Amino acid sequence: MNKMDSQPVTVQRADYRPPAFLVDRVALQFDLDPAATDVSASLHLRRNGASGEPLVLDGDGLELIALELDGGRLAADRFEVSDHALVLHDVPERFELTIDTRIRPQANSALMGLFASNGSLFTQNEAEGFRRITYFPDRPDVLATYDVTLRAERKRFPVLLANGNLVEEGRLPGGRHFARWSDPFPKPSYLFALVAGRFECEQATVRTRSGREVLLQVWVEQGCRARATFALDSLKRAIAWDEHR
Repeated sequence: MNKMDSQPVTVQRADYRPPAFLVDRVALQFDLDPAATDVSASLHLRRNGASGEPLVLDGDGLELIALELDGGRLAADRFEVSDHALVLHDVPERFELTIDTRIRPQANSALMGLFASNGSLFTQNEAEGFRRITYFPDRPDVLATYDVTLRAERKRFPVLLANGNLVEEGRLPGGRHFARWSDPFPKPSYLFALVAGRFECEQATVRTRSGREVLLQVWVEQGCRARATFALDSLKRAIAWDEHR
């Protein structure tokens, strides 16, 4: 990296332009492996206004495996791929784009996107790390709901976590297992989180003012469970304060 590359870039408020496309829903499937993780992302997109601009998705360090638009495989002449973007021309007003990519967490020394550390897998996406997981309009004003399925070797990665609520989990052939997480609240891509590895959980159930039972969990490294008590108590107090105020 030269000195010019390391200089911060000034972004002026006056230069802001709304996104040409919005993403309503995202479905992600991960086949987790430190050496090579396959990611399948299904994006439900719609044009934002009548600009006629092409779809430009951010991407960094990705290996594109396949690309489908509304279930049809796209030939190589239908899109352009560069080191930092995937560009599609002549797309519909609304459509589903399925992108299959391969990433290499173990070789990810940038510690942005999905990376391996101490035998576990983690994500760090703030502020622009999600583009290292899949091609996406990686900006804070594009909010979507996320449905995430994680698959991995059960012995190596017994705990599979992501944003939202755990809606399904089970075993797969070959000593593998899966967990599916659903986050119904739209969020920007930089808030997406994924963790896989060996962890311990401190948990409690609280009753909200509406009478709903809510399970709270704090996951920590093995041997550190006693340190999670304060965090769990803080979460309880935060919920109580929020409901009271």
